[in-house]
Amino acid sequence: MSSEIAIKVENLSKCYHIYTTPRDRLKQFIFPRLHRFVGEAGQQYFKEFWALRDVSFEIKKGESMGILGRNGSGKSTLLQIIAGTLTPTTGTVETFGRISALLELGSGFNPEFSGKDNVYLSVALQGFGSDQIDKKYEDIAAFADIGEFIDQPVKIYSSGMYARLAFSAAIHAEPDVLIVDEILAVGDVPFQQKCIKKLYQMMDDGVSILLVSHDAYQIRSICRRALLLQEGRQCMFESSEKVMDEYIAYCSAAGSKAKAESSDFTSSRSNIGGNAGFAVVIKNPTLITGNVRHATEINSCDPVCIEFDYEIHGTYSDTISFVVNLYREDDTYVFGMTTGMQGLAEFSPESEARVSIYFPSLPLVSGKYKWRVAVNDGRGMSILAEAVPVCHFSVNDDFRAVGIVDIPHTWSREIISPANGSRTQPAVSAITETSERPFPEQSIL
Repeated sequence: MSSEIAIKVENLSKCYHIYTTPRDRLKQFIFPRLHRFVGEAGQQYFKEFWALRDVSFEIKKGESMGILGRNGSGKSTLLQIIAGTLTPTTGTVETFGRISALLELGSGFNPEFSGKDNVYLSVALQGFGSDQIDKKYEDIAAFADIGEFIDQPVKIYSSGMYARLAFSAAIHAEPDVLIVDEILAVGDVPFQQKCIKKLYQMMDDGVSILLVSHDAYQIRSICRRALLLQEGRQCMFESSEKVMDEYIAYCSAAGSKAKAESSDFTSSRSNIGGNAGFAVVIKNPTLITGNVRHATEINSCDPVCIEFDYEIHGTYSDTISFVVNLYREDDTYVFGMTTGMQGLAEFSPESEARVSIYFPSLPLVSGKYKWRVAVNDGRGMSILAEAVPVCHFSVNDDFRAVGIVDIPHTWSREIISPANGSRTQPAVSAITETSERPFPEQSIL
């Protein structure tokens, strides 16, 4: 088993003792020992803070894993325990092979030493001799690309120079496991691109990678699986796409008050257009795809239908219209339309009816989304009733695109002759793939 596993974590927990005052720390050091000496139970002078609680996972050799979570969720604590710089309170960590860790900016560097001296020290701590480091030094310096500053004390380095040198030293230490804790966030774009290219190369060579990043594209493109931590607890360990979607939804929910949601949504209006004493009620909003009603998961570009029932109680004689809006889970507005915008005539106010909106294709990229539906007056000026948010759903894709929408498109290439600027026939390798997919026959309301 160990021949295939790079890291194995079982029921890992880390507890810190939080003292109100330094005096309490001294009391905890002395008094419990005295109580135990006389056979009495001692008082506890600290509060327990569990930075990690019951975390378990395995990483195979050559596999990459992302670690996601808000600040304070335990990401750095987990990486420090895996790297061996912290001891766990309970649980076990098994690692197989050499570990190279970039836990925080400048970690392990002596600020008074030059960059070159720190390179030799850092790589020597990985078990390399002076002769071996001499052979690696030129490659390390070339990758870091900080010029003459490599001979200057690192205390004068910018954060970007720190990141360049630390990353270069770590990857040239021939690790079996590389741990990167958000250090790529401080580098400039060309450096980040160079680092990501190197990470791909290392993965091809069988190096396991643990990456902490808040960049959705980095996590999805580099990592096959991801771990989501919430307040020190393991919330999810799935494919990077699913975990990133859950993380975005979690951050959105944590940043705003949760909105109450139920099967019935009521909004009453009176004295609109000369009417008095009525109420419009929206019921049973439902997302349908294929033969699945109340769908919670679809594939990108699947045809979908959203439908809802409404009832009008009391007396309302004016016309009505309908609205549908689509949002990402973090409240990013994706799409919206009304029947009036579509050129449809205003509808008569039946006392009870069902509205259906059919989309022959929903070309969304991977993520979590939600709907809003509403009944307006005929001219769309007043909201008679609305249901929001409803029909939460997630979208699966094959990483064809990033952003929000996978816009139908085609790729092509023509070679331009450098001599006269004329275009030649398309090369054999011309890209002709298209993301366009056949749409089923459309229907409206």
